[in-house]
Amino acid sequence: MTIFGKKLSAAVIASALACSATQAQADVTTLTFEIINKTSGPIILNSSRWDKALAEPGFFDVDPLSEHSFEANYRTNFGYPRKTPATLREVISYAWGNRECTFTTELRVTQSFGLLRPTVTAVRSASATSTGVEDVMCHARVTEKTDDVPLNYSVQFSMG
Repeated sequence: MTIFGKKLSAAVIASALACSATQAQADVTTLTFEIINKTSGPIILNSSRWDKALAEPGFFDVDPLSEHSFEANYRTNFGYPRKTPATLREVISYAWGNRECTFTTELRVTQSFGLLRPTVTAVRSASATSTGVEDVMCHARVTEKTDDVPLNYSVQFSMG
């Protein structure tokens, strides 16, 4: 291959990589929470890293034997190349008296080399633990997901 051919090949590969990097830069990943209250009393959002002052008072609370859904948007960056996996992790807890459930969800994104764009692999998880003074049943699961960037998904958390 001539020097000109080598430089042309390098330029084509570099521009393909640059295009794939700009396509997958900053996105907004939407995480939908469905909170199910199976108790006989209201459950209250006890802790999260959200600024609860931005929502109406009681917005996150769930009445007895009912459910409430809401969305949270996270600025994500799955730019290429990336040496370490990108991780989005959210931990929230709901309480009813001395009973509390701590719910965790995580989106872990890894990338591998692709000719025109990176191969993105996303793994989502959800878990629940009873963390109050009194035990209570806690359950978590991923209910819906998309395989395309920005990798939106839904989780269902239940208490009681």
